[in-house]
Amino acid sequence: MTDTIVHRLHENARIRPNAPAYYEKIGDNWVPTSWEEYTRQVRQAARALTALGLGPGDNVSILGFNRPEWVIMDLANMLIGGAPTGIYTTNSPHECQYIIEHAGTKVVLVENEHQWDKIAQVRDDVGSLERIVTMRGAQIDDEMTLDWESFLALGDEVEESVIDERMAALEDDQLATLIYTSGTTGPPKGVMLSHKNLA
Repeated sequence: MTDTIVHRLHENARIRPNAPAYYEKIGDNWVPTSWEEYTRQVRQAARALTALGLGPGDNVSILGFNRPEWVIMDLANMLIGGAPTGIYTTNSPHECQYIIEHAGTKVVLVENEHQWDKIAQVRDDVGSLERIVTMRGAQIDDEMTLDWESFLALGDEVEESVIDERMAALEDDQLATLIYTSGTTGPPKGVMLSHKNLA
């Protein structure tokens, strides 16, 4: 049986659907999200990526601090057979460009206007980049950019069965993620990790 992070996500949703998967600080309170809801969020984002034309081998980069959208997009890209990569928030626009090009990124998720601006400065020089998606709270008026809710709404066009098929096609030794070194002594190097490495 295939053992991947996304398979484990679905298993947790089945075994303990109402248990907290993560907490998010909203105001002064830490608000829980259940495993069942977390899995639904990941599947909706996977459907949205599919609606944008992404499939197996198509990668997403994520530029921002830890937030629910970060891990949702990360697992959504794995679910459809891609290999997501995080980008350090301290990277310059040029360093972001290098990683996006090297990973063949089609969609970049950014945390806020500051991180969006880095991508906007280099996007015309990156042939693979098709869309920028912002995390909740970022206000960007740009034809290439989707806010988080608009991005998720695209998933309504894709049947759940398509996502089930993508998940069923995952292999243990398939590339699951690219983790880039900081590049302090030269260009960053992408460390290739399989689903077996992660699970």
